[in-house]
Amino acid sequence: MQNQRYNVFNQIHKGLRGMLYDTAIRLQQTDFSQSEASEVIDQLTQVLLFFDDHAEHEDRFILPHIRKHDAQLIDELEKDHEIDHRLTQTLFDHIQEWKTVSSDNQREAIGQRILLAFSEFIAFNLYHMNKEENVLIYLLWKHYTDAEIREMEGEILKAIPPQTLMAESRWMMRSINDKEVVEWLMGVRQGAPVAVFDTFLQMAKEELPSERLTKVHAALELV
Repeated sequence: MQNQRYNVFNQIHKGLRGMLYDTAIRLQQTDFSQSEASEVIDQLTQVLLFFDDHAEHEDRFILPHIRKHDAQLIDELEKDHEIDHRLTQTLFDHIQEWKTVSSDNQREAIGQRILLAFSEFIAFNLYHMNKEENVLIYLLWKHYTDAEIREMEGEILKAIPPQTLMAESRWMMRSINDKEVVEWLMGVRQGAPVAVFDTFLQMAKEELPSERLTKVHAALELV
């Protein structure tokens, strides 16, 4: 049986998908004529910033390693990131417009444009992430060891501000399965100070339903 290779995209992509799904539901439930809509607008803004940063980190720390092996694929993925940036800018423009108008009718109309533009953003990004996990990951596995791939990931992690990293980690905790949570926390316990491990344990307590948390604690022998 072939050993399972390390999928550098799995956990972060699950977190990003979780952001998309949650934000989409909240947008669909929002009455944009009301001031309370600003809360979901803030969440949308944060999601767009997360995705923009994610694309930049891939461009800097992942794609250059594959260019020498498949330049055409990397050109395609970089072009995807350019398209994604344009979709993001369209949403930022709509958000700014929503914040500046005063009438309920205008806010409702702009809110509908935000919803449709975000649906397009979701569709494109889901397709793009699948492409990375259906095509790019196999090139990484072909040309690099798991240790080398983890080094690339380490460079990304060092480039992310701690506050952003914790916010992204919270979305990942919400979006991955129990086995993945256990493996993640085991890695933190083995490679990080006790205080960091305790922080992630607390995050799991805050984000996971009680029955899932019980299973995770049992697997970590914390019960």
